[in-house]
Amino acid sequence: MNKKDSLNRRNGFQLKLWLFHYILGLSVAVVTTFGQSKTYAPKNGILNFKAIILGGAFRVSTAIPLHGDFSKFNRLEIVHLQSLIGSDTPPELLKQLTDSLRAEFERGGRFAEVKVVNSFQKPEPVATTREDGVSSEAFREADPLETPMHDGRDMQAFDEQRRLAALHEEHHGERAGVLSIVGEVIDYAKGNRLLQLLPVDLWNSLLTVRFSYYDMETGEELGRQVVSSDNSSKVVPGAFSPRNALTGIREGLVDQITRRKVAAER
Repeated sequence: MNKKDSLNRRNGFQLKLWLFHYILGLSVAVVTTFGQSKTYAPKNGILNFKAIILGGAFRVSTAIPLHGDFSKFNRLEIVHLQSLIGSDTPPELLKQLTDSLRAEFERGGRFAEVKVVNSFQKPEPVATTREDGVSSEAFREADPLETPMHDGRDMQAFDEQRRLAALHEEHHGERAGVLSIVGEVIDYAKGNRLLQLLPVDLWNSLLTVRFSYYDMETGEELGRQVVSSDNSSKVVPGAFSPRNALTGIREGLVDQITRRKVAAER
């Protein structure tokens, strides 16, 4: 083998080695990218391709604008939906919608834990103050040497303050990072799937839900919205569509919370 052939073989080996490392690095980058949270694209409730073809559009009306830092919430509580129109809303519909909301949030992967609870109880602050002259934080402070010794009454007061402080920290610690969603159905029409086959925009299924959002650590209401949905479409009759009024409610709520959380995390 002459010197020229040896040089060509070496260059060829180096080129193959470079290509191997390049492909390996590209594969690692692709895996890393897919392992991260996907970029979220906010949904348009009306100008939605699926909704135009298959129905299930949603509309959002805001009563109290969403505010606060949504990036701190890593857990989500969905209170089992209630009906404000009595038996006009079937219990099975409320359960179906509640379960579908949980499944949609879990599928999005933006929260470490999503669970359904039976009722909402606004957290109440735990009192740690006293009406007499002893500071509620006095038990944390070291007394100056020249200060007279406390009597037995003060010692009992300090013990009570320690108990209340521990209760306060436990109470707020376990609720930190939890966003609670309370939903109430305020309008519902089942519709008629057979009559939806007619080429008129009538007898559609309609659903309207009022949602309130609470920070479970502080009890503050962070927003209130009304999300409405129906199964009307421009192309496929509602009787044949896999989407329905529940689809719009689910997509509308999840979109509002997710876009707020993603924006706060940037």
